[in-house]
Amino acid sequence: MRIENWNGKEIFGAFLEKAENGANLVMDEVVAASKQKCRGTFEHDPPIFREGKFSSAHVAFTPKTGKNKGKLVSFDTKKRWMGRFPGQLQNTIRRVNKAGSGTVRVYAGNFKVYYALMVEKTGYTDRGGKFHPPIHFLQAPFHAIKQTMISKIAKGV
Repeated sequence: MRIENWNGKEIFGAFLEKAENGANLVMDEVVAASKQKCRGTFEHDPPIFREGKFSSAHVAFTPKTGKNKGKLVSFDTKKRWMGRFPGQLQNTIRRVNKAGSGTVRVYAGNFKVYYALMVEKTGYTDRGGKFHPPIHFLQAPFHAIKQTMISKIAKGV
């Protein structure tokens, strides 16, 4: 028995497109929740305004793992943008589709907002990371929606 002329590429392409649209909608929910969680990050701290300028720094540390384990590593950083205003991190949270791979990702930060990962993992602020716990403004919304993600994508198909 044989089926001919059934246009598999068109049929599966339509399913793939609907699944990608469903994934985009789910990740848009993650972006919205991340922006909301990032908004009230340091409500008790006054907003930080810093005039924009470039600055560089000398960094020295001793790694605990890797090929340089236990050795002092030092280098000069490239010039980094040091300007800052309230809401800057929140405005960089976005959804990105990787063309042709079916991958949908949510990113935060850019060249001028280089500290997004530091806030997510260590609670870093201009006042020092040791006073604030990590603020999982990306992970928490993703994990909150993760259980319903497959069903929401399937509804689109």
